[in-house]
Formats: sequence, structure tokens, C-alpha cells
Amino acid sequence: MIVPPAELPAPATASPGRARRAPAKDLRGAIAPSAVDRLPVFLPSSRRTVSIPAYLRDEQLWVGELPDAFRSVPNKVAYTHHGIPLYPELLVVRLLEEAGWGAAWRKNWNVPAYWRDIGEEVEPSALAITLLEQVSRQAGHDAPWDIVAWQGRQVRFLSSRTGHGQRLGAYLVNWLDTALRMGVPLGCFAVVEHRHPRVPRRR
Repeated sequence: MIVPPAELPAPATASPGRARRAPAKDLRGAIAPSAVDRLPVFLPSSRRTVSIPAYLRDEQLWVGELPDAFRSVPNKVAYTHHGIPLYPELLVVRLLEEAGWGAAWRKNWNVPAYWRDIGEEVEPSALAITLLEQVSRQAGHDAPWDIVAWQGRQVRFLSSRTGHGQRLGAYLVNWLDTALRMGVPLGCFAVVEHRHPRVPRRR
């Protein structure tokens, strides 16, 4: 199945308390990276290597107390965004929302769900859900890329990483490989890499 190009509709009105930038039709405009790299990915089915964009962002670590809701997602770094703490995946979701996209982080533990904030579920577009279900079924596992974004007839799949130079895992590579074989364009995929100062160890 191919995601057809289309004119994008005017974005929905922002929710109260959420900043809204000028609409960004492309991921680079939405993510606002400090630099863009290319990530080579070897596809097992065709034994060829493709290149996907890696958007590099310089983040500020959250240094205050975390809200109680953050205890439901332990062992994650939190970044500062407009004066509030956000986990990396939800920071990407927020950036996409601010640029006029619908977006969600697919959390996979316990019961899988799509979150726009911790514990706040959202339903992706019908086209996004169809693609997620069809590719996952063909890939043989329910482990798609962790962030999905949609705007009109546009759908994008992103992976959020906090490690420097960290490679995509085998499940994500297999899901990408399957999606490409099914006709999903390579341009629908991107990686967001978060970089932050290392916290010195206490002596």
C-alpha cells in the first residue's frame, strides 16, 4: 500500500496550553533539528542499504522533581520543553503537534496504546492505523516504529533515540523492510536523535 501525496488541510486548532508553531509540512520543519545526518540501514530481504534522515536535537535535561505520573514510565531520561518535563518520545510528539501534525507514541508494555502524553490516549488517523496493522501483520510481529504522525493523507513513522550512534534494532529494521516491500515510501521514515550533556557521576 502506498501513501499517496496530497495537499495538506489546515491544521486543527491547538489544545489549550499547547504552543503552536507555523504549520510544517515536512518532518524537518516540525522537529527543528540542530543538524541532519543520514542513517544507513541494511535491508535483509533485498540485501541492499537504504538511507534515512536522522534529525539531531540538542536537549536540556530536566533537573527538578518529576510529576507522579512519570512513575508509570520508569528509567527514562526527561527533557525540558517550554518549562515542562517530557520523555524523549513524547517530546517528539509535542513538536509534531506544535507544527500541525497529529502524533502519538506507541507504548508497548502491558496493554499497547497510543499516547500523546503520559496516560493520555489518542486515536491515530484511519490511514495510519491501517498501515500499522497491515505492515505489522506482514512483518510477523507487532513492534512498529514507536512514533506515528499524520496530517491529511500523509503518514510518517519515527524512531526516537537517546544514544549517540545507536543503531536501529532488528525489529525496527524488519518492520521498515516489510513496509518498503509493501509500497510505503522510504520518505515516510525518520529517526530523531536526542543529545544532551552527560551528567557527571557523583563521587
